Amino acid sequence: MGYRTALMAVFSAVLAAGAGHDPEEVLKRVTARILAAGKRIPNYTCVEAVQRDYFQPAAATLPRACPLVIEERRHPGLAMVLRPALTDRLHLDVAMVHLDVAMVQGGEIFSWVGASKFDDAGIFDLVRFGPIATGAFAGYLVVIFEQDVKTFTFTREIVAGGRSLIEYSFQVASAHSHYKVRAGDSWFYIGYSGTIQVDPETDEVVRLTVRTADLPEAANSCETLTSLDFGMAHIGGVDFPLPTRSRQRFVIPDGEEVENTTTFANCREYKGESTITFDETAPAADGAAPAADPTPRNGRSRAPSPRPSVPENRRFTLELTAPIQTDTVAAGDPFTARLAMPLRDAKGKLLAPAGTPVAGRLLRVEIFHKSPQEVILALKPDTMDIKGVKVPLAAVRDWSQIVAAARNSRKRGVKILLPLKGEEHAGVFQFPGEHPVVKKGFRSDWRTVR
Repeated sequence: MGYRTALMAVFSAVLAAGAGHDPEEVLKRVTARILAAGKRIPNYTCVEAVQRDYFQPAAATLPRACPLVIEERRHPGLAMVLRPALTDRLHLDVAMVHLDVAMVQGGEIFSWVGASKFDDAGIFDLVRFGPIATGAFAGYLVVIFEQDVKTFTFTREIVAGGRSLIEYSFQVASAHSHYKVRAGDSWFYIGYSGTIQVDPETDEVVRLTVRTADLPEAANSCETLTSLDFGMAHIGGVDFPLPTRSRQRFVIPDGEEVENTTTFANCREYKGESTITFDETAPAADGAAPAADPTPRNGRSRAPSPRPSVPENRRFTLELTAPIQTDTVAAGDPFTARLAMPLRDAKGKLLAPAGTPVAGRLLRVEIFHKSPQEVILALKPDTMDIKGVKVPLAAVRDWSQIVAAARNSRKRGVKILLPLKGEEHAGVFQFPGEHPVVKKGFRSDWRTVR
């Protein structure tokens, strides 16, 4: 009894500490702080880690009208109990840059983690399948406070994490919204509502929630629920709220749901020597073919050495030089390998000896939780290091030996895993179990293509 009384006293004291704050004055200070920081935020970049968890109802269901799906979600029967079906992961570099919005939507640009340049084509050209969203990194707060929301309504005072917080609610009609949803090849502005929680002692935004209004039928989603937890970041001499974790829940008409959990790390400012490249013409990187010698000899400049290249339709075997831990890796992560045997051209000329380093990237990591449990990886070799020069490498998985072995053993068929759209120069591999490790020394056969 004494413990309960003491606990109630603690909560009462915390609430009393926040009770002296005028919600209107707090909102004014928070708004002014966000708008001021928005004008001074430098160009910066972070590593974005996304885990997408797919859930399916216990019983198979057909697509239904969204109002019915939302109602069943509030009062689920046994058939609608969700069970984990699939998990995939992504690692991206994301940058907030002050550029023309016509060039970069929302000021966010993306690349696979560790890539040499950002891609102005957009997130949907990197992530071709499954639900993905932008804006969590840079856009939500500025859009909400500066453009979309006309009125905030004081809702309540709450205690979360030992802090007394003030919560406000808001609603935005589609006519005033900058929240866009992709449906097919088109984009639609939609209305949304939500809440924002702030600390009246520090005037910091702590948490934001957003719920979409009715979505277009072509969006193949009934509702999107978003929550963002914020922390103060100090980058380039400026303090501003930056999401530490974002969760987005997509509700699908057939009762399936997908939850994206996004975290941000290694946030840093672009320094003066940093560049963002959008075209294919770039200065030679380390290991690139040398340029022409600028020093004349006998009145003539030396021509640049021809850049090594790998002809098409050459078969080779890769051997991993480091294991792939499938319970931690994500699409976008690099992998390293080497040639298991020499690579030769059609006339037998040596192009690269055995042991030549090969670098590549994972394009897909899928973990299937249902029986049979398995992991699907898509590996894309990118470059081959020939005599210190990084030579572009385009290849696909070579199934000829596997098919021949199956024919000799009189197997009735071979399961051939085909790359998805956007994985054209990649090989797809299947590994049994929920947490398999692809061991160092794992070999795979490939064939070069244009």
